[in-house]
Amino acid sequence: MIQFETPSELHAAFDALLARTLRPLSVYDHDLSLLDLDQLQRHAALRALCVVGGGHRIELLLDNIHHISRDCPRLMQLVRDFSHVIEIRQADPDAPRPDQAFAVADHHSALIRADKLALRGTLHLDDASTTVNLHHSFESMWQRSQAHVSATTLGL
Repeated sequence: MIQFETPSELHAAFDALLARTLRPLSVYDHDLSLLDLDQLQRHAALRALCVVGGGHRIELLLDNIHHISRDCPRLMQLVRDFSHVIEIRQADPDAPRPDQAFAVADHHSALIRADKLALRGTLHLDDASTTVNLHHSFESMWQRSQAHVSATTLGL
């Protein structure tokens, strides 16, 4: 388990998680602003996951979608180009949601922030016992979510 408290430590932890991702990546967050997914290096890593194919799936579940649609053009371009691999949904506002933000990679590694709006958290690599409940929580919220984020203004 690796702890982080600063933006650079959070980014390094997320980059390490991305580097280890072989197939599914599931992220639950308030609005992704703290992860800075539009940063060039992270965008390149996400794009590489999309290009590889072979069952890769990136699912991003957010409480608030306004930040990404307004401030993340690179991420929206990935959604436009790889809609078969990457999907962004808004969590059901009427359903209970956890206070924590998390990313689960390959069902065995996870980045966890105890508070969605705070930086502090932990990175768990190759720790399936930690990720199993997060994965189930994510899947439950994903199934209840309705709206997906469209990469086009018409939603096509």
